[in-house]
Amino acid sequence: MTSSIQTCLWFKQTAQEAREFYQSIFEDFVVQSENPMVSSVRIHGRNFTFLGGAKHVSFNPSISFFLIFHSKEELEKKWHALSNEGKTLMELNSYPWSSQYGWCEDTNGISWQLMIHDTLPDKIIPALLFTQHNNGKAEKAIQYYTSLIPHSQINLLDRYVKGSGDEEGNIQHAQFLLAGQTFIAFESSYMHQFIFNDAISFVITCQNQAEIDFYWDSFIRDGGSPSKCGWLKDPFGVSWQIIPENMGRLMRNSNNSTFMNVFMNMEKIDINALENASKL
Repeated sequence: MTSSIQTCLWFKQTAQEAREFYQSIFEDFVVQSENPMVSSVRIHGRNFTFLGGAKHVSFNPSISFFLIFHSKEELEKKWHALSNEGKTLMELNSYPWSSQYGWCEDTNGISWQLMIHDTLPDKIIPALLFTQHNNGKAEKAIQYYTSLIPHSQINLLDRYVKGSGDEEGNIQHAQFLLAGQTFIAFESSYMHQFIFNDAISFVITCQNQAEIDFYWDSFIRDGGSPSKCGWLKDPFGVSWQIIPENMGRLMRNSNNSTFMNVFMNMEKIDINALENASKL
């Protein structure tokens, strides 16, 4: 299989407004396609989809994004841009794990962890924080994802030891690859009021129906729950979209009422059904 993974961010404002905000902050920013409700962009080599019009979900720190820097000046510039009109979760300071680190929420509510680090390979890295009933399940989730998705591997599992800040044996910091891209995970036993939701989802772009069937059926069979339009929650509550690589071309028929009726009532994506509806 040659599937790839993107990150989808679901904003309350339009996708175009979100795109304009982040394009003003990040220099390495490429717009791949855009309409008022959907923007496909590439930031520092990582693919994102921006959706607009979220009504029932908001961003929270259960999924954040590490920004990796090599210079203090560059980090501080981004910190001021992202934290402006946002909220500081951990003050920008020196910590045992980094000479310069800070955790903030931007004005849209997206969480960013900025740090100086010499060995992490990517500039932007999604990080999953396992809380509430998911506390203690991070390692199981990492093993599950890396066994399901090709070109994946576990690179680091660092655990809390007794007296080090959380439950002994909990994952303090994990690094792993999914489809060749770096992810981070950790977990917390504290009484956090947030957990994974649809505001941030991961999009698996599939080459054909067989790949769609494999991922969809695997997630659901293993304890996930289906939703509409190719969305689902995995066994740990993380949201995924399982879509074909030609989804953008198919969605150009969004002004076709027959096509949209078929699409909006679909759970797992059926490429042939969408192709046929697009011709009506």
